[in-house]
Amino acid sequence: MKLSQLALFLDTCDTGSITEAAKRCGKNRTTVSSALSALEDELGVSLLQRTGNQVQLTEIGDAIRNDAERILMIANDIHAKCQQHLEGVESALRIARDDALPEAFWRQLVHDLSLKFPNSSLSIYVAPPPELDEMVEQNMVDMAFCLLPTDDNLPNNQYTQLGQIRMMSVARADHPLNHLSEVLSDDLAHATEFVLAAIKDQSLTAVSPTSSNYIALTFYEHLRNAVLDGNGWSTVPSVLINSYLRDGTLKVLNHYQSMRWQPYGVIYGKHIQLGSVSRWLSSQLEAYLDEASN
Repeated sequence: MKLSQLALFLDTCDTGSITEAAKRCGKNRTTVSSALSALEDELGVSLLQRTGNQVQLTEIGDAIRNDAERILMIANDIHAKCQQHLEGVESALRIARDDALPEAFWRQLVHDLSLKFPNSSLSIYVAPPPELDEMVEQNMVDMAFCLLPTDDNLPNNQYTQLGQIRMMSVARADHPLNHLSEVLSDDLAHATEFVLAAIKDQSLTAVSPTSSNYIALTFYEHLRNAVLDGNGWSTVPSVLINSYLRDGTLKVLNHYQSMRWQPYGVIYGKHIQLGSVSRWLSSQLEAYLDEASN
């Protein structure tokens, strides 16, 4: 049983005519009829009932039609995946990321990727930036998209900077810190601060708190939401709070270090070469960051 025979069988099912099936696939009627007869002989059953130029499915022909469609679909998938491999397109990719960029952006990005690379499988895991470098090093994931350390200290992996994100120290407009004409570092140290929480050395830790009175949460969106509740301040990516800054709900603290740029990029193993999907993702992120920074 050949795939070409199954394809001709399905063309004949669709058109209801051997002649029309032959036109569809660019073959002559005799060739198509012979291929169908050979398929029936091999299977030992009649798949089609021929009446002049018209054909109808027999009971067994109708029963195997869906199976034939599935076989051809699987065969096409195999060919596509092999072609992808030859073209350097990853068949599967394990990605970790932080939440420094809006979820709406990632949702659209995954949608676009599924259309551009329909035969690639993708797994995405979200974690705080301090955990991602170790996940790549331990081969838990293939790559990680995240805010990079400002000291460029990633000795165990490669990384490529894709752009920068403006980090802003903010509080609700009615927070006491925003009533000060100038916010001093001592003022920050005595106010409740929301900081990232991450697992380090198998222990949950707060990431670089400024204040002695802090609450550590897992994601930047959690930090933003906590600040919106009004009882603390935090440093979060501007792309997550721009709408709240515009409508006046949040204000940037009047502190000399309240705004700074932090690099954002992709981390991957020392001996890894990025494939087509990885490079495409990186280019999309680079374009987004470039637009967001202007």
